[in-house]
Amino acid sequence: MNKFVLIAVLILLALFVFLKFRLTGIGYYSWIFSGVMTMLLMLYPLVWYDVLPDWLNKVTRAVTHFDMGLLSLMVAFIILRDIIFVPLSFAKSGLVDQVFSGTATGCMFGISLLLLTLGYIHAKAGPEIKYVDVPIMNLAPSLDGYTILQISDLHAGPAIDRSYVENVLEKVKEIQVDVIALTGDIGDGDFSKYHDRVAPIAELYAKAPVLYIPGNHEYLHDSGKWYDYFRQMGFHLLFNAHTVISHNGATILFAGIIDPEVKEVDPQQKPDIQAAIKNAPPADLKILLSHRPDIAKEAAADFDLQLSGHTHAGQFLPWSLLMKLFQPFAVGLNKYGNMWIYTNPGTGFWGPPIRLGTTSEITVLRLVKG
Repeated sequence: MNKFVLIAVLILLALFVFLKFRLTGIGYYSWIFSGVMTMLLMLYPLVWYDVLPDWLNKVTRAVTHFDMGLLSLMVAFIILRDIIFVPLSFAKSGLVDQVFSGTATGCMFGISLLLLTLGYIHAKAGPEIKYVDVPIMNLAPSLDGYTILQISDLHAGPAIDRSYVENVLEKVKEIQVDVIALTGDIGDGDFSKYHDRVAPIAELYAKAPVLYIPGNHEYLHDSGKWYDYFRQMGFHLLFNAHTVISHNGATILFAGIIDPEVKEVDPQQKPDIQAAIKNAPPADLKILLSHRPDIAKEAAADFDLQLSGHTHAGQFLPWSLLMKLFQPFAVGLNKYGNMWIYTNPGTGFWGPPIRLGTTSEITVLRLVKG
């Protein structure tokens, strides 16, 4: 048996057993609930590989994503309840029986449904614009106020339709910027099916120079077709490469690296910072575009600022809390050594269309003298 399949089966089995015994107070219904919710997850490969007819794909995607969101919240509530009240139940029998009753389980289910609904509305509302000042030590006076528009993890494809992308373009229409950075996962899925959903983003080219790097999702489907599409839009692709932009007599070096997921299409390639800056001329400021923020520790010696995405800030509870525990540059402006790292939480969303504890974002970064 394939190792990945074996691990997936074991995880699903563990989830089934956990839910069976921790959905307390509802008797044999816990078997039904845990069985149905676990089996629905087994449909997800059909969504992942996009093999179903469009109408059936939409239904299956909605069902499995609802299942994922509901399970995430229910498991989080159960674990939190058990951590707090199981020790008390051992201390004095009967003290907290109501917490483990069928009524309490029903309340957890109802609250989870309410949160899912709110998260869905929040996600579908689209991104907010966030303005961020980045203080740069010894910034050239002519670069004070230089602005960068960052869009990341748009995931235009099966879940993000054309109207969502048009909404993003409408929000940035009146914003004046000097350069635009697209930090990966812009197009997602089968190119022939979904490239029309990405099409409105071509309007950015008329606004300012557009720099693009790939994320991991571009390597999952039709990567070459997506890259050609962005190149035809006039975007500057930085694949382990750099470009220099002049501004009021000063120069900014923008370098970009590919994503480690490139191994899926070419095992000989990998993200390479040194290749990206090879033969680069001196510059007043150096900025790295990297889809994944965790390369910051390697990049800090060569750059003043890194722009990343990928994390989605965890997207929704409880993952948004866990992300901050395990990813030091999970979201927002952070610093490593002398280099600033800004991690965009995603302009779109991926997987369950839910935003709880996070917000989709279009970022406008302004360089200021530190």
